[in-house]
Formats: sequence, C-alpha cells, structure tokens
Amino acid sequence: SRRLQVLPRILAAILGGYVFAWGTVALTTSALFTLKLAFHDAEFLGALVGLLAYLGAFLWAIATHHMARLWMVVVGGGALMAAAASLLQSRLV
Repeated sequence: SRRLQVLPRILAAILGGYVFAWGTVALTTSALFTLKLAFHDAEFLGALVGLLAYLGAFLWAIATHHMARLWMVVVGGGALMAAAASLLQSRLV
C-alpha cells in the first residue's frame, strides 16, 4: 500500500517535471528571442530557467499532498507553455 502511494509521486516528479521544464524552456527561449536577444543566448537562458522549473516541480511533487493539483499544473501548464511557445514561434517566421 505504501509503495503504491510513492509511485505516482515519483512519476509526477520525473515525468511531470520534465513536461513542465520542456514548456518552460520553449516559452522562455521563444520569448527572449522575440525580444531580440541572440538565439544562443536565449537558448542558454531558457535552459537555465527550465532547470530551475524542473527542480521546483520535482520538489513540489515530493512535498505536496494534492497530487491532482500537481498533475494539472505540471502537465497542463507545461502543455500550455509549449503551445504558447509554438504560437509565438510561428508568428516569428
């Protein structure tokens, strides 16, 4: 029983954190590039912010009691950020 409670938390920390970080990197990079920052600088800063976002999502997954809210934020928020980044990128081309 205890092991079954830990598995969703681990999946949320690793997979959910990855989705959230992916969306954060995509949105940050495209937003910074839109603001006329050089692409490689925007990419580097986006990766840095994404790493912090992953760490935050990972730690939140370990600490929270509200797993449904966590999944909605990390997966839903990550997907929304990736969609917003895609829309922003399509406007640049």
